[in-house]
Parts: sequence; structure tokens; C-alpha cells
Amino acid sequence: MKMNLVNMNPFVMLRKNDGFTMIEMLFSLMILMTTSLFVLELFSTIHTQVRSIDKLHPKEWEVFTMQMQQEVRSSKDQDVVGNKLYLLSGEQLSSIEQYEDKVRRRVNGMGHEVILQNISEFQVEKDGGVIVLNITDKAGTTFSRRFHPFFKNVKKVDE
Repeated sequence: MKMNLVNMNPFVMLRKNDGFTMIEMLFSLMILMTTSLFVLELFSTIHTQVRSIDKLHPKEWEVFTMQMQQEVRSSKDQDVVGNKLYLLSGEQLSSIEQYEDKVRRRVNGMGHEVILQNISEFQVEKDGGVIVLNITDKAGTTFSRRFHPFFKNVKKVDE
């Protein structure tokens, strides 16, 4: 008498011609989902890189304006000469200027701190006590902001 041995190897079961089993369907679904996840991430990365080549990101503009507001308000004196903004804070003279396609900050004529990029035009002017910045990005979008400095008069009064 011959006994039929049942083979419990799952890979042998995959070779049957009876159709898909539940395990085969789950395995196929897992491969499909993993592949689609990577493809979606790839397209998202490519789209972000293409979009950011010539545009100024709104969050970058927001951070720039907050930094500028803080620096202008903490400065004792402000001046605009030749499309450059000079801010005097204590013993440090900071300059904000356009350098190629960037806006950079220099302290005492030294350094190169990039504070904004993808810029095609940078204009700064002083309107009374207010500093007006107009910036155009490479895509042609213009951003404008007015900064109101705090003037600190340090005078000693003899009593």
C-alpha cells in the first residue's frame, strides 16, 4: 500500500495551475503597493525640484521678513546707500545687498550669509523713517514689505 504524502511547501503550492491562492494575492498586492509608493515619492520629489528652481517659496519669504523685522527693530541707525541697506547695531554695521541671484548679509564688510535666494531684482529705499523692500524672484513675482524701526534715543538727563 502506497501512501500519498502531502507536500506542505508553499512554493510548490504556487506552481499549481488551479488559480491564485489568498497568499499569492496578498503577496502581489504588497508588491504593487510598494512599487506605487516609490513611484509617487519619486514624482513628488521631481515636481518639488522643478517648481523651486525659479520661484521664491512663501515660507522662505516669511522667514526672511521676520528676520529682517527683528534686525531692523534692534538696530540703532538705518541707512540706504546704492541699493544696499546698512543697519548699525552696537558696534556692528550690517549690510543687506543683492549678490548675483541671492540676498546676502555682511557684518562689518566681512562674511557672506545668504538670507534669500532665487532673486532677480532687489530694491531697497527709505521712505521717511520706514524701510521699503521690493524683491522680484526669477519667476517674475514681486514681494514687497515695509519695516518700521524702533528709534532709541539714548540721552542722559542730569537731575
